[in-house]
Amino acid sequence: MKTLAAILLLASNYSIAAVDNPEKSAEDLCEMEWRITDRSGSTTMDIPQIVDEEVAAFKASGYSLSDFSIDEKDFVKVSTDGALSFRKMLGQMSTPYAEARNFFREQMVPICTKNVLESMPKKH
Repeated sequence: MKTLAAILLLASNYSIAAVDNPEKSAEDLCEMEWRITDRSGSTTMDIPQIVDEEVAAFKASGYSLSDFSIDEKDFVKVSTDGALSFRKMLGQMSTPYAEARNFFREQMVPICTKNVLESMPKKH
């Protein structure tokens, strides 16, 4: 969970870069983070591959992590470390991931989105 908190902090560090729709941008960034977390918990796929694919998809949708003042190398490292820790934590749980999945999503995405939006400059 500590690593998940670090990911949320990285995701919430926003730059003054122009973003047309702050709410959608924040949601899209946090949904990417959720997909990394979810795929890490629901598959045995190589985590660096998951992170690379999700970052590539995020960029293909027209975003750059620099839009949020996030260094891509740092993001990849923190996301990979977080996903590895998440997978390890899940291995220690007695509840199957499929049953806990909605709980994790309901906790992660709204907090991430709120933090990203709060870090964005206010429009006057």
